[in-house]
Amino acid sequence: MEKMNDLKDLLRHEILDLYSAEEQIIEALPLMIEKAQNKDLKGALNNHLKITEEQKKRLDKVTQLVTDEKKPEQEDEKKGFFSRLFSGTEGKQKCRGMEGLIDEGKKIMSEDISPEALDAAIIGCAQKIEHYEISGYGTAKAYAKELQLKDVEKLLDETLAEEYAADKRLTELAVGRLNMQAEQVNVRNEEQNEPMNESSPKEETRPNRKQEPGRNTTAKRSEPAMKKK
Repeated sequence: MEKMNDLKDLLRHEILDLYSAEEQIIEALPLMIEKAQNKDLKGALNNHLKITEEQKKRLDKVTQLVTDEKKPEQEDEKKGFFSRLFSGTEGKQKCRGMEGLIDEGKKIMSEDISPEALDAAIIGCAQKIEHYEISGYGTAKAYAKELQLKDVEKLLDETLAEEYAADKRLTELAVGRLNMQAEQVNVRNEEQNEPMNESSPKEETRPNRKQEPGRNTTAKRSEPAMKKK
């Protein structure tokens, strides 16, 4: 990896990282969609897959924008920065952060898990991915703004807004329904595992109600002793 000296190098790194992240998400989302049981969750993930494909195309536009030459006198300067920005062997760098989040999601989806808990887990995994993207796009946008790359900043901000919207939708699904359904499975399991003698009146016993030794509760009251003459 080449040495990063300034903000331009950091922008380069962030955009390449995001590009790799989007590629990995596009590859991983179909499995999450397949595993999801709730139709609304399936719909949300399907919709985000389409959006992610557009976000990847938007990153292609970013690379195109920064290599456009609008002013001849800036040609050498742009080639010095932007030809280095998206070329070379590092153009294929892999986002290790996204790789880890996706591996974590695959692991939990392979566990022995109820459908309700699986949906809640998928939402958690998807939101971790969203939060990573929100952080990455927010950082790249800040770099572009500082470098006065207004068109790049605008494109990154568009994607950032989509990531916030996707995260909000997942939160609504989790809090409004799916987390509750996963909890209800736990309640049902607890009820099914209750001991039978607690609910069977025939076997019910009352502590401290048994006949005590030396005490005859059915005997007649003894007659008073006769006075001696």
